[in-house]
Amino acid sequence: MKERYQDLKMKECQTILSPEGRQIFAQRKIDVEPVFGQIKVCLGYKRCNLRGKRQVRIDMGLVLITNNFLKYNKKTTQN
Repeated sequence: MKERYQDLKMKECQTILSPEGRQIFAQRKIDVEPVFGQIKVCLGYKRCNLRGKRQVRIDMGLVLITNNFLKYNKKTTQN
C-alpha cells in the first residue's frame, strides 16, 4: 500500500511540475468559486445533516436553491 501510494504521489508530482500541469495549476488560482464561501458564511452551512447519497443530494439541492433565491431577491430589490 505504501509503495503504491508513493508511486501515485511521484506521478502526481511529475504531472504538476510539467509545463501543462503548471498551466492548469496556475489557472486554479484565478478560478475561485465564491458560491461555496457564500454558502458557508452567509447561510452558515458547514456540513450535511443527512446521510446517504440521496439525502445529501436533496439537502445540498435545498441549500443551493436557497442561495439562488437570496441572489434573485438581492438582484430584484436593487432594481
